[in-house]
Amino acid sequence: MIDIVNGLSRLKETCVFIRGPDGSGTGYLVAPQRIGTALHVVRSWQKGQFFPVMIGVNGQMRQAYLIKSDSATDSAVLGFDEPIDVVPLPVAQPLAVNCEWAGYGFPASAVKTANPHGLPIDGRVMDPQTTNDVGQTAILLYSHEIAAGNASPLHGFSGSPVLVDGALAGHLTKHIGDADDKRRAAYGYVYACPISEVIKLLDVELETVTIEPTAITTREQSIPSIGADEFHVFVSYRSTDRPWAMRLVTRLEGAGLRVFIDQNELKPGGYLAGQLQSALARSRAAVLLVSQGWIESPWCQEEANVLIQRDVSDKRFMLVPLRIDKSTMPPMLNARVWLDFSDMAEPGGGALDRLLNALIDIVPGERSEPSERADETDLRVTDRFVAEIRTAGKGDVSGVWTTVSEWRATGLTDVAPLIAAAEVFSGKGWFESTLDVLADMPPSVRVRQLRAFAFRKLGQIDKAIRKLEAFKEEGQLDAETAGLLAGCYKARWQQADDHNFAQLAYLTYREAYELYDDPFNGINTAAMALHCNERNVMIAVATQVRDKLLKKREADRDHWDLATLGEASLLLSRFDDARDWYRKAAARAAGLPENIAVMRRQARLNLGALGEPKEKFDDLLRVPRVLVYFGHMVDAPGRPIPRFPASKVGALVNAVRSKIQSYGLLCGYGQAARGTDLIVLQVLLDRGSPAEVVLPMPMEDFFALSVGEKWKDRFEVVRRSACVHFAEPVRKRRPTNEELEQAFAEANREVMRRATEFARRLDSTPIVLAVWDGREGDGPGGTADAVELWQQAGYDVDLIDIDKV
Repeated sequence: MIDIVNGLSRLKETCVFIRGPDGSGTGYLVAPQRIGTALHVVRSWQKGQFFPVMIGVNGQMRQAYLIKSDSATDSAVLGFDEPIDVVPLPVAQPLAVNCEWAGYGFPASAVKTANPHGLPIDGRVMDPQTTNDVGQTAILLYSHEIAAGNASPLHGFSGSPVLVDGALAGHLTKHIGDADDKRRAAYGYVYACPISEVIKLLDVELETVTIEPTAITTREQSIPSIGADEFHVFVSYRSTDRPWAMRLVTRLEGAGLRVFIDQNELKPGGYLAGQLQSALARSRAAVLLVSQGWIESPWCQEEANVLIQRDVSDKRFMLVPLRIDKSTMPPMLNARVWLDFSDMAEPGGGALDRLLNALIDIVPGERSEPSERADETDLRVTDRFVAEIRTAGKGDVSGVWTTVSEWRATGLTDVAPLIAAAEVFSGKGWFESTLDVLADMPPSVRVRQLRAFAFRKLGQIDKAIRKLEAFKEEGQLDAETAGLLAGCYKARWQQADDHNFAQLAYLTYREAYELYDDPFNGINTAAMALHCNERNVMIAVATQVRDKLLKKREADRDHWDLATLGEASLLLSRFDDARDWYRKAAARAAGLPENIAVMRRQARLNLGALGEPKEKFDDLLRVPRVLVYFGHMVDAPGRPIPRFPASKVGALVNAVRSKIQSYGLLCGYGQAARGTDLIVLQVLLDRGSPAEVVLPMPMEDFFALSVGEKWKDRFEVVRRSACVHFAEPVRKRRPTNEELEQAFAEANREVMRRATEFARRLDSTPIVLAVWDGREGDGPGGTADAVELWQQAGYDVDLIDIDKV
């Protein structure tokens, strides 16, 4: 940070206020009679023109002119002829990550008076060598004042000098824009042009100094090293508090800690209990989540006694109780220091900051102020990213990816936002996106769980089994993960007709049910007992599960609870009751076709084993079919041979509507070009049917190339619809003209991959609809190419002949 007496005074006397036809901005004395600034501050200045500048706060006025500029780096050098008695700032070489920086600028809101005044800003260097969002060479900085809103909107700070150890490192150019107001800097991150780019424009000598800036020590760097089989923290909780516990694990692992998740209350004896005791012995600390449910559990009290005994007997071990609801902290824990998270749906803020410090053994007040402020900053920004990702997850995938991209631009190392994004994707059934966002992530427990779940859902059963069996060996098998492993064994049984896998599934479900007493593993135990000829077990467990769920308040039952009641009634041959429960489950799961497909698949399997018609409940558990659509675009102006003139749009709408009405419930897959694509999408939206859109390139480029202004309104309706999910584009940049055909061909193949995979999960076969003139196409990626792609894969293509419309 700048020395208050000397550093700030020096910065203020060399700072330059610039006013011209482009508005106001800031510059700095970089050499005798030379001013450095951002090009966009003086964009319209012409050679030979003079504009007033004030050198120093309340300093002397001079007439400045443009000498040289570079749009590729947003830098410019101005000159003035009349000398001034102010020594320019020295230039810094080199720059380091995590060192402190300081600056000074003249915000637009503060320069409306005759004597404009500026504001100091400071922060730390996040990345000394990067590129900004428009590809310019840049330094990434964080500013406390900007994050707090003191310097936003940022107009006027462009060109402000960035000093490290009193020497020039560059000048501010632009910021990462807030999603709600692009004028403001999101999260406090700004870009600067490196001073080395300004030096290239100078025509005079300047002073260069070598600096050795001291890097700020962050909490991440203070995490103690541990052995490969050790853990920083053991997280203990009751199974009913799992959602909150998993969010805490996301934050702990995101911050760099190795976590053992206690998936099971420490019951006496048993394989898993032994594994947990072993894991506890290899942990440096434990976090205990206290809730009313935890207090009411005898097993949780016993586990607490084990943890307290370890804490007392081992001075190197630390036990940190967390209260996660308004329950009264038990006396045995109230006597020690505990943290209150009772008002937090998501762990974060000051309480999480104190918890991380405690687990890493950081004593408050012993670290430098910049280090403490850096940790608080990183945590606050991570809190916001996690919250924004969960909020974005209420919409389509593009909103989550946008926030993930913003996180990646910040240079933060806390990966909690990526784990949160994977959880959102997984919860919505976007399993390809789950694996994409977790690519190259460190193999923490939560990351491994999410990957295994995605592999299972994508049909990669053997890969999922290997990963899940590794969890079991480590004792990391909670109720959900145990059920997932059993489900993989069940899938292998059905694939290979190997009864050994049926027996494995049954035993795994049963072990999990006996450990956790949860309805999910219970109903699957009962169902697999049927298929393993254990009908007495089937009846007993199905009755237990039914009775347990009937005690649950109706308002608290989700669609899985209702489906479980339906399945329990089915297994008990109470078919009228089963129909009532399945009807309610399907209604509650409206908009979740994959979940309804799971209910239907299980009902069919059980009915067949009971000697009943497999389709007995299909009329209640209705699942949409996958519709793949593609076809000609409306002709561009001046097309030599008309193919799809605009005059046929109305007739094609009617033809498409007639086809789609005959198909029944649908979920669409395709692109969103003018003509066929947008017509099909509009008909689907009119029916309330969901759709997934795959674009060959970024949306703005696709719009310019394949939509156009005349179809903008239709495109915007689709883009803004909650029923339409835009997948990640096949290519992350606009293809060259030579690459266009190949990009569209890749998009066609990606549509096929996604559509056939989703149809597999719905136990159905895609319907393929094409609007085509029957002639050879213009090349790869066109309608004729797509027709051939699907026909060669063995699918019938339902054709609408555009010539006959």
